Amino acid sequence: MSRVEERLREEMARAVSGVRPAPDPYGRLLRRKRSRRPFGIAAVVAVVVAGLVGGQALTAGGPGPDAMYDFRPTLVLNERTRQIIDAPTRGDRADRAGAVADALNANRGKWGVGAEFDRLKVLFVARAGERWGFGAAFYNRDAAVYVGAFGAEGKSAEELIADRYTNTQTGDLSEFNAISLEDATVAFTVPGCDAQVAAASVVRTDGTVEHTWVGEGDFAVLPRADHLWRVVCDGVVRETGFRNLGRTRMEVIPAAERGTADAGIAAGAFDSCPVVPTLEVRRWRVLWGGTPPGEQRPVVVVLGMLDGGAALVCAVAGAGRAMMAADPSGGPRLPGGQLTTAVAASDALVTVRLAHESRQGYSDRLLVIAPPAATTVRVTGGPDEQVALTGGVGVIEAPYPAKLGLEALDASGATLATAGVAEPSGADFLIAGEPIVHNWD
Repeated sequence: MSRVEERLREEMARAVSGVRPAPDPYGRLLRRKRSRRPFGIAAVVAVVVAGLVGGQALTAGGPGPDAMYDFRPTLVLNERTRQIIDAPTRGDRADRAGAVADALNANRGKWGVGAEFDRLKVLFVARAGERWGFGAAFYNRDAAVYVGAFGAEGKSAEELIADRYTNTQTGDLSEFNAISLEDATVAFTVPGCDAQVAAASVVRTDGTVEHTWVGEGDFAVLPRADHLWRVVCDGVVRETGFRNLGRTRMEVIPAAERGTADAGIAAGAFDSCPVVPTLEVRRWRVLWGGTPPGEQRPVVVVLGMLDGGAALVCAVAGAGRAMMAADPSGGPRLPGGQLTTAVAASDALVTVRLAHESRQGYSDRLLVIAPPAATTVRVTGGPDEQVALTGGVGVIEAPYPAKLGLEALDASGATLATAGVAEPSGADFLIAGEPIVHNWD
C-alpha cells in the first residue's frame, strides 16, 4: 500500500463513521487541521472502504492479554479534548467510576496502552440498551488513548474488560465521539456543546437538503439507528457527519435507462452509494452510462428515488473498487473507481460533480443529465452561459463549490426542465448534498 493510500485510508476511518465496536463501511476523510505529533505506530483501522464520510472512529478489539505492541494515538490533545477529560464523569452510572478506574488500572496491559500514558479519567459510565458500559481515557500532557467496554447487566468492569474481542473499543479521543452498539448509540462531545441528530430531511429545489434537528446535549444514549449528527457550540456548527452509513446490495443490477453502463461499474456504484438516514430510497435505477465529453473514463450514474420525486445521485468514474472522490489535501488519485454523490429535486434534470482524473478529489466539471430531447442547457452563475447536450447529456465547467441555475432546452428553445446547484462553501466535501464539516480550529 502506498503512503498516500495509507494516509487516505487512515483519514477515511474518521468523518462519517462513529466510535464503534464493529467496522463501518464509511470513515472520516477529513484531514484534521490541528497539529499532530509523530507517536509511532498508528491505530489499526479495520475499515477497507468502497466509499466513505465526523467524529472519531475507534477500532474494535485490539491487542489481547499478550499485547505485542502499544496503541499509539495520532491526535494531539487540544483545548477541547482536554475539556472532555476535565469534565465530571457523565452517565446514569457515574457512581461506578471508582470501580471502573480500579479495573482499568489493574488491567491496562490488556489494552496495549503505553506506560507513558500515566493518567486515567473515566469519562462516562452508563446503561445503553440492554448493556452497561464505560468510556475512559489514559492520557498524559500531550495525547490520550480512549478505551471503552460494554456488556450485559450483572457483569463487572473486570469481566467487560476481559472480553476484549466483542465488547471493547480502543482509539483516539476526538471532540465528538459516537459508539454504536447492537441496540444503542452512545455519543459525547465537549461540555456545553450540543450534539444534534437529524430527525427528518427534505430535498430543496437547488439540490441541497433541509434538516429538522433535535438537540441531545453533550452526552446522549439513543436507540441504535443510523444518524446524521451535527455539533453546535455557542451557536457555531463545529462538526457534521454521518454515522454508520449503509450501502445498497443489489441482487440484480437494473439495465441502464440511457446510454451504455458497464456492468462492473454499475455494481460498484450501488455497492458504494451511501444510504443516507432520513432519506429513504424507494427504488433504485441506473439512469445513464457512458463516457462524458472530455472524460477518459466511463461513468455510471445511479439514482435512489425518494418521496416526492427527488433522488439520491451516485456516480462512479472508472473501473475497480470505488472510493469517495474527496481528498482536501489534494493527493494523487488512487487505483480504482471514484464515487461522487449529490441529491436532485427531480430526475428530470440531474447534476453530479465529476471526480478529478489525476487526484483524489473533485474536478471543475459537472455532469448534466437532462431529458433526452434537450439539446442545450442554459446556465446562470457560471463561466458557461450555454452548453450543448448530446442525447440530453453534457458537461458544465464550474469550479467547486458552484451555485448555478440550469434550464434544459429542446431544439425549438422550449424549456423541458429546470434545476439549481448550490454546493456549500466551507465544507471539506459533500455526501448526498450534505456538507461534511470539521471546524474545531
